[in-house]
Amino acid sequence: MTPVRSLAASVVVLGFAGTIAAPLPASAAPAPCERTENYAAQSGAEALRIDKLEMHAAERGEERPVTKDEDTDEESAGKGAADRILGTGAAGIDPTTDNGEDADTLSEGIGILGKAVLDSVDPHGVIPRADSEPFSSPVESGDAESATGGQGGGGEADEATVTVREVGLGEARTALIGPAKVKSAAVARILDGKSTDHASWTKPVVQQAPPSHPKATKRSTGGGQAGPLKIGAGEVSAHARWDDGMACGSTAGEAARSQSSVRGAAVLAGAETALVRVPEKLAGVSTTALEGRGGAARTVASATVIAGRIDLAGGRVRVRVLRAPALTATMSATEGGEVRYEPALIEVSGDGIATERLSAAGAQAEFTLRPDRQAMEAGLLGSGLGGLGSGSALPLPHVPGVPTVNMPPAIGGPAPESAPATAGSTRVRIALGEVRKAKKGHAIAARATAITMSLEQVGARGKSGYGGKPASASLNLTFGLMEAAAVAPERRTVPHDTAGEAGGLPITGPAVSGLAMGGVALLVTGVAAVLLGVRRRRTRQ
Repeated sequence: MTPVRSLAASVVVLGFAGTIAAPLPASAAPAPCERTENYAAQSGAEALRIDKLEMHAAERGEERPVTKDEDTDEESAGKGAADRILGTGAAGIDPTTDNGEDADTLSEGIGILGKAVLDSVDPHGVIPRADSEPFSSPVESGDAESATGGQGGGGEADEATVTVREVGLGEARTALIGPAKVKSAAVARILDGKSTDHASWTKPVVQQAPPSHPKATKRSTGGGQAGPLKIGAGEVSAHARWDDGMACGSTAGEAARSQSSVRGAAVLAGAETALVRVPEKLAGVSTTALEGRGGAARTVASATVIAGRIDLAGGRVRVRVLRAPALTATMSATEGGEVRYEPALIEVSGDGIATERLSAAGAQAEFTLRPDRQAMEAGLLGSGLGGLGSGSALPLPHVPGVPTVNMPPAIGGPAPESAPATAGSTRVRIALGEVRKAKKGHAIAARATAITMSLEQVGARGKSGYGGKPASASLNLTFGLMEAAAVAPERRTVPHDTAGEAGGLPITGPAVSGLAMGGVALLVTGVAAVLLGVRRRRTRQ
């Protein structure tokens, strides 16, 4: 082969090799998150909340028109049992003593209870609710918390009222915030309130990420009593995880989970009976997560409450939770958001009460129980008197852009058409709560109350004089307060003609135009060299 022909062949080979072997551009090469998207979610659950507990001492009316003993003790003249109990000598009186004229133990007991709670729980007789607490309800105005005064001509009549408001049990919360420094957080506590004797109940357990945690932080607490609330042994847990891919929706998974549980609880509990008793496990559970990837990614916030059986009025009314309530909020950049709420399914039964099931939001049952003096006295007299105060908000990062949603109100007592509870009776009302939701842009939020209960217990009339009122107690409480909110980034604007584009992903490798021009040039040069060599050969021949 002549040198010219060899050179031409080499040029042709190089031309074809350059067009074939050169690396082609990667039109859709994957890349890590270059920009944090606005993926966020938050949820919260509280197992039980005392919306309002109010206890009234018996009100002394006018003296009965009977002849008094000449040798009546001078110190006690003109005063009834409630007056003496609420006075300075109350400490030496045994509320269970049955000695004739002062045998109205219900009145005496509620008097002692009112006085003791007023002194040890709050000197003003009311426990206000912190404004910053999301689960709090508006506080009614105009309530008489404690007062004394005279009535009629039979001497002084003392009335004492003690009120406890907005104290929660079994609170758990979680948050997922992609653009924030703390991107995942979980927090839980036993008592949403303050207890002077049980600091471990109010101290939260907290986990935050990044860095991601392989295991949850857990803490156990002992049982005890604070004010009218008795709590069994409990456990709180918080678990926060994070993957960098969650910031742009390229990695799915659970970001945070928290739980607060107790082994039973009671309100106004005696040695054997209680106004309200939960003998089984009671817990609030909260989770936040990111599901799907890419354009299908969505944030998910979920809350639920675990409860088995609830006994009311000394066990005369039994409520069994057959299906736990659940609240879920989701939001996607492409598909929008939705709220799913599954109401609780409960079964109500009891002494002389026909068994009834409630399954739809707003369904309710109401009835009046026959007098049971022993059960009422046990519930009213057995309350612990330890300190109990209002709580504060948990240390959880704030999720911006979430619309405001008010918590659905509690049932707040008997229905308007219902007659008030009569002396010596207990009126009970049970209802399934409702859900409220709001949407703003690519953010959605919802709140729900699972089960609301109202109990009104009035003592039997004793020797309280004309126009007097027996002691009483009323309780409004909620089982299962839940909230959930989800946020997703706004949908990106995508060009209509994306042929040859990388769909927003980075382009890698050499330019196609340069490769094409170089290959063509080499090919043309090689062909020209071959033709020139052939022509010279023919000329020589």
